[in-house]
Amino acid sequence: MTTVHGDDRATATATATAMFEAGKALQLQGDGAAGAQAPAAYDKLIARFRHSRDPLVACRVGDALTWGAHICMDQGSPERALARYQQTIVMFEGWPDDVFRRNLAVAWGGKAIAFKKLNRPTERMQALAELARRIDYRPWDLSEDETVVSEELAKAALNYGAALQAQGRDQEAMATWHDLTNRFGNDPRPSVLEFVAWAAANLGDAYLELRQRDEAAAQWNYVVTRFAGIDHAYLQEQVNRARESLKSLARPRWWPW
Repeated sequence: MTTVHGDDRATATATATAMFEAGKALQLQGDGAAGAQAPAAYDKLIARFRHSRDPLVACRVGDALTWGAHICMDQGSPERALARYQQTIVMFEGWPDDVFRRNLAVAWGGKAIAFKKLNRPTERMQALAELARRIDYRPWDLSEDETVVSEELAKAALNYGAALQAQGRDQEAMATWHDLTNRFGNDPRPSVLEFVAWAAANLGDAYLELRQRDEAAAQWNYVVTRFAGIDHAYLQEQVNRARESLKSLARPRWWPW
């Protein structure tokens, strides 16, 4: 196990950060020769510092694992991506939230994507459930890292609800979507709110299936009134969806409910 103190700790942190930034710079150059070198750069960082118990150093290891997993996914290798995401979880689950929350959220979300690509629905469901159960956490700020965590949690709850619904577990799906809208409904970030709007629109559809027209209308009206004034493409898709649903609901109908 690697432990560092004083100047050694500062040096290790600086070295790990520099190695990660070098790999990131290569990755951002795309699919050319430079981009192809990024995984090796990340692997050098992981091999050198994987046993460090210093949070700042270990965080760069987590960054290297998750960014490397993204490369694997882009290269059409979900198996390799899955291995990196799982390594992230094994290494850092249980470490202080303030350091590893982003990497763990990305890793669980990445596992769900990888399992979907690998046609492993049961394991995908487990990954989504793991993130969905964490939805009550509270961010400290609206930083980029905290926004990524919120996005992963909201997206997982939305997809977990959809997966439950596909299994015929409609009440559990609706409860999950309600949890999502209650938790993030007042969030100021459009990239998080898009999942709230989608969940509320889904709830409208689900209530209509249950022949609860007033509840369905309430959900669709919420989407329109809450999100119509926010300039965000994905939000406006759900606003338009809700408006169309309300128009359909207002048309003369032959059924008795």
